[in-house]
Amino acid sequence: MSDSNFRRPRPHTSYYSNNYRSSRGSHFHWNPHFRHEENNEMEQESNQNLHATYQQSSLSSLPIASHQQHMFTSQEQFSSEHMKKSNEHQKNIRPFHHIENHLPYRMWSNTADQEYFRRYHQQYFKFHLICYNILSQTLLEDNKFLYVNCLRNNLKWYRRKDRLLRELLRQDADILCLQEMENYHYEHDFRPNLMQNGYDSIYLKRTGDKSDGCCIFYKINRLKLIESKAVSFYQKDIRVLDRDNCGLIALFQPISSKVSSDDIFCVATTHLLFSPKRGDIKLAQIQYFLAEIDRLATKDSYTNSYYPIILCGDFNSHPQSPLIKFLLNQYIKYDSYRCIEISGQTENSIIKNCFSYQLPSNELLPSSFVTSDCRLAISNNESNFQTHINQHSSAILTHNKKFQSVYDLNNSLDITTNSGDESKLVDYIFYTQQENDPYKLNLLNRFDLYKQNQMIDIHIPNHQFASDHFLLAAKFALKLTMTNKQ
Repeated sequence: MSDSNFRRPRPHTSYYSNNYRSSRGSHFHWNPHFRHEENNEMEQESNQNLHATYQQSSLSSLPIASHQQHMFTSQEQFSSEHMKKSNEHQKNIRPFHHIENHLPYRMWSNTADQEYFRRYHQQYFKFHLICYNILSQTLLEDNKFLYVNCLRNNLKWYRRKDRLLRELLRQDADILCLQEMENYHYEHDFRPNLMQNGYDSIYLKRTGDKSDGCCIFYKINRLKLIESKAVSFYQKDIRVLDRDNCGLIALFQPISSKVSSDDIFCVATTHLLFSPKRGDIKLAQIQYFLAEIDRLATKDSYTNSYYPIILCGDFNSHPQSPLIKFLLNQYIKYDSYRCIEISGQTENSIIKNCFSYQLPSNELLPSSFVTSDCRLAISNNESNFQTHINQHSSAILTHNKKFQSVYDLNNSLDITTNSGDESKLVDYIFYTQQENDPYKLNLLNRFDLYKQNQMIDIHIPNHQFASDHFLLAAKFALKLTMTNKQ
């Protein structure tokens, strides 16, 4: 079947496609050792097995002397068992297109800011960012029950690795924010290959015995890393921060002759705890992470001004959950929720019959560590700090970052993961807009998401997607201060 059969009709709104073949000639930085002919390899392996089986079955059909009948029976049993094993093997090595459904190519859609950018593009620095949970191989192998409907060949790391690298390089993004990156795979697979394609990186492994973590790759000919912060959420003296999740924060400055010292933006990525029952831990993790973002992204503490911020990652929370609403609305009174309700991962019909603790009516994190307005206590002056001490009993969290979502979170059909054949939206890209300069950071394009009704008989990882999450991507324009003054 030709590829054209898989393309969806071009919408009437302004779109352009991320076609693999069209991008291969220009944006795709090719590495010759990647495997491109996996179908051919598998077909060759299939043919060899079939040929061996045919030879054995042909020999068994020759006339056999009477004194060899017993041997013939044994050989026949062996051949039958071998055929059975061979047939089982064929199920996993047949070409993909004979077995698996194929999703259409995703499209890029423009925002209203795209037209503004076209008129004033000299004043802006345009950059491309992706966010992707690549699925840790260790987690995959520890939770094989989630992938029983996937072909075993598609779960092997050497195949997944090459597909992930091809998918990342095909995007040709300036910043790659990746979650569930295993330390060994970072050092031996991703870092060397992406360095050859012009990227440098920062990485943080989760604490304890966990093998994966978060990393940020960035193009060294486009961006300069000003400062970074690795945030391990585990704090041995704080009960609600007893899990091994983590996050990374980086300050970048564009490399351009038009750039000034004020032209800096912040990128943060994280992977929050999965457990649907421990919303108290997730809320504490995001409170702590926002406090670290606040410290790094503060431009002037006296004027309370901040560099533009992009926050992305796997939040393990649904779009209409209290946790996501807290990020967007800057406020939550958390003692009105039970722990199981914070992330929205559990259906309401099930929640009613589940026991779950109510969140506390006092401070979630010690105010001597992180204050109720999501700032590190040491960064506040005494008067503000005393205010936080007096307010901690109200069970209220606030923050002052005006986050917007790259994607429409009111669209209940959008999904970012199909883990265990359960489709949902748990990955996000948020960005801030400045009150004093709403055009400081502009969203120009977004990489469209798949819909729930497209996931029928789709089991990932597969031949098309190497993770159980889908890649998120957005293109932004940063307004340059020096150009603006001119």
